[in-house]
Amino acid sequence: MNQRGQLLTVLLLLMTSAAPAFSQQPAHTAALPQHLRLRANFSPQSAEVLLDPAAPAWQSTPAQRIALHRTPPLYDTDPPASLEISFVEVRTLRAAGKLFVHLSWRDASADYVELPAVPDTPPEQRFLKEHTLGPERFFDAAAVMFPKDAPGGVVSPSLQMGDAQGPVSMYYWNAARGAMRMEAAGRGTTRRTGDSFSARAVYASGTWQVVLELPELPPATPLAFAIWNGSQLDRDGRKYFSVWHWLE
Repeated sequence: MNQRGQLLTVLLLLMTSAAPAFSQQPAHTAALPQHLRLRANFSPQSAEVLLDPAAPAWQSTPAQRIALHRTPPLYDTDPPASLEISFVEVRTLRAAGKLFVHLSWRDASADYVELPAVPDTPPEQRFLKEHTLGPERFFDAAAVMFPKDAPGGVVSPSLQMGDAQGPVSMYYWNAARGAMRMEAAGRGTTRRTGDSFSARAVYASGTWQVVLELPELPPATPLAFAIWNGSQLDRDGRKYFSVWHWLE
């Protein structure tokens, strides 16, 4: 697909997600194409085991390759957003009353720093108290978004950070700041809840592997995925994103 075709695809995805009435919603996951379904089998392993991205349980779990799209540039000063990361591989397992999501994607560089502990300062604020190497430094990150309320309505929330009728929860991991839970009800409404969650990541041989521990989510819950590439100056709404995929 040429650059114009890619841009049209992204614009169509954004248009269909802008109004809740046009969001995707299956009557049953069985009616969906296979590539939009995410099978989450039960695992007898403990949470501690599954939080290891290299655990054998993940190696034996089939991966779903999910296409990623670029958001349009947010600012006039942003460089063109090339599609350096075209997909993310997703694996899901249910265990210990939780849903574990394993994400892996190719990235030529690992953009992160080790932030020292700062008393009484959450991870997302530690970077503000440390001298940076430059004002244009951003970090790799990943997130899973799903409806804040249990599925059951006639539409799914907007892909653009939910909407007033369909707020969303986001489990966000940042290579420098760690894991934090966020909520939103539309563009410009994203807020940190102050809560963290269990997550682990490893970078090796040009690949990120990240495991996020989510709450147990019922079948037919839609999930959307996002990746931020620090070397491409990704931050905030400048990112890679997927369309909705439904748990089975």
